[in-house]
Amino acid sequence: MHSPSVSKGFTLVELMIVVAILAIVASIAIPLYSGYTKEAKLGVAQSSAAPLKIALEDYWLDNGTFADIDGDKWDPGGDKTLEAGSLGWSPSGAEDKIIYEVSSSVNSYTITVTHVDLPGEPINLTRD
Repeated sequence: MHSPSVSKGFTLVELMIVVAILAIVASIAIPLYSGYTKEAKLGVAQSSAAPLKIALEDYWLDNGTFADIDGDKWDPGGDKTLEAGSLGWSPSGAEDKIIYEVSSSVNSYTITVTHVDLPGEPINLTRD
């Protein structure tokens, strides 16, 4: 008598079930991860503006106005008037990922901070 042959391996149905489970897990995990990285980038952008706010307040104490720095910008891809202009400020850390722009009048300013990976989601910090 011959003994029945024993197959060593997985059936096609078993493999399809494993692939389906992995696809479900990936469809849940990838958007969550993307959301976490987006929030982290926005957090870095916002916290990196704190030294610029201090520099602007120091500038106002010295000059009594913010009007001279209206439109100044720090862009890792080009314009660096915040550094070269009257404020003389440049960022520390994340220099290649964040764009800073100042809109100002005599007694108020708005800092627009944009992470280069999230160009459609700027953060505005305002002093009225």
